[in-house]
Amino acid sequence: MSKRLLASIGVISIAWIVPAVAQDDGKLNFSAGGGIGVPLNPVAAFAGVGGNFVGGGGYNLDKHNAILGAKAQLLGGSASVNLYSLTADYKYSSSFGPAFGYYAIVGGGWYYRHSSISKSTFIPTTTVCQPIWFYYGFTCSDGFVNTRTIASGTSSFGGNGGIGFTIRVKDSGWKFFIESRYNYAGSRAVSTQVIPVTFGFMYQ
Repeated sequence: MSKRLLASIGVISIAWIVPAVAQDDGKLNFSAGGGIGVPLNPVAAFAGVGGNFVGGGGYNLDKHNAILGAKAQLLGGSASVNLYSLTADYKYSSSFGPAFGYYAIVGGGWYYRHSSISKSTFIPTTTVCQPIWFYYGFTCSDGFVNTRTIASGTSSFGGNGGIGFTIRVKDSGWKFFIESRYNYAGSRAVSTQVIPVTFGFMYQ
């Protein structure tokens, strides 16, 4: 809980600092938000809908084009499943008018998925090996699950792409955004595929 509190304080602090710096040259951008993460098959067979948080910043190449760095965390809806990512992204932005806009974003980077089962969960030694056990990091011998493993982490490179829509906050550089982005990572045993739907604010 303390780590989440410190992260929230850090994001709020950056939200005040970045606009002050960005006003000097108009080249920096910042965004932060949260929402839900919807898993897709095959990972949807093992994890449910969960929450997500994303924050990042970058450099505006011009009025429409920007380069971003982002950190994201998705919390799974079953057992204990967390997905962390650090990515570099390209964003193209445009507008429908002075208040409404849209953007497309694509990029890639590092994805880390951590899965675990509560220590209090009893798994019989005669449990038949099935794909779900590989997802949680278990191994199998002679067709049965080795029950000693209770947590597993897997790292891999992956990519993402999506679209978003924005509403400008009057008389400021801030915008409210809603974004849907597909993420794929070739994680060990079961590939990671998820679509976070994120609401938040950006400064650009």
